[in-house]
Amino acid sequence: MIIEENVQSVTKIEQSYEFLSKIFLELLSLKPEFKSRFQAVAPEIYADIESASTNPNCSCRSKVENYVNTNREKSSVFLNDFLRDNKYNIVLDEIENRYKFVIYHGKVEKVKISEWQEFSDGLAQKRAAYRAFSVSPIDSEYVNVFFL
Repeated sequence: MIIEENVQSVTKIEQSYEFLSKIFLELLSLKPEFKSRFQAVAPEIYADIESASTNPNCSCRSKVENYVNTNREKSSVFLNDFLRDNKYNIVLDEIENRYKFVIYHGKVEKVKISEWQEFSDGLAQKRAAYRAFSVSPIDSEYVNVFFL
């Protein structure tokens, strides 16, 4: 869970925090009172906030992220006030683990062909970042995967 409730000391989230907009998206889904207060502060994206709170695949989520990133100072003040007023604390390690990615470009991985699906699934779980990859056979059992 990304949020701790009824805490005595709330960690202040700085406006420069890399995943500020991701915290907003998480809280929209978890806390209806956050959604209501955010809609009052950002009426110009009212409908996008509403949709983003219920649909994790909605393109409106990018509009919410854009709003937060464009208005970082206002957004961080709002977030910190909400957290303080409700005695909530954000578990930043969990946010970072959920949204950080691992840069793979320039790497070469040796993969057993019979384990390709596990390898591919592992890349998604690690949030591997690369532009493309090329596969070159080593023998009948293994391939090299070159990440670009």
